[in-house]
Amino acid sequence: MGEYDPLGEDDEGQEEGEEDPEAGRPLPDDERESVEADLEDLDAMRTVFEPQGAKGVVIACTECGANHYYGWELLRASLEHMIDTGEPRVHEPAYQPKEDDYVVWDYGKGYVDALADTGLEAGSRVEVTSCGWCETPVEPHFSFCPKCGRPMAVLRLFKELLDRGMDERDVRAVLLRAGFEPFS
Repeated sequence: MGEYDPLGEDDEGQEEGEEDPEAGRPLPDDERESVEADLEDLDAMRTVFEPQGAKGVVIACTECGANHYYGWELLRASLEHMIDTGEPRVHEPAYQPKEDDYVVWDYGKGYVDALADTGLEAGSRVEVTSCGWCETPVEPHFSFCPKCGRPMAVLRLFKELLDRGMDERDVRAVLLRAGFEPFS
């Protein structure tokens, strides 16, 4: 089975520079719903993969056999353009993209679907804004403190357990028994 192209780009039979006779027509309801679903999927993938350094998605084109690389904003704008005009937006291909910087569309879609199936929301990461040991400010996607190198996961776990109603003293005791260093 070929890779899915959410832009549905198909320019068969159209010469370069020739106007598309269907340009500007609204999308049929089923196609509009499909593009809107693609926008939702794109947002979910971006929420999950952008903090990990992904620059966008790669889609294997069934027409030309090449991979097409789309930055998050470029693909969003193209999909919104399709909703507004009924046609895909013309774009320049990415210049020498690094494959590892992009998520394969089908993989990303499957990943966020699996998160949803397990009851996890794509954007439900517990935010930590500073290190609990050295108080260095950290970005929400940091796994370790850039100054002291300690893991942010334990702070996220601490916060999540407090948010679920556990007593702070009990949470600290559990984390210490599990082998985590005490933090302020």
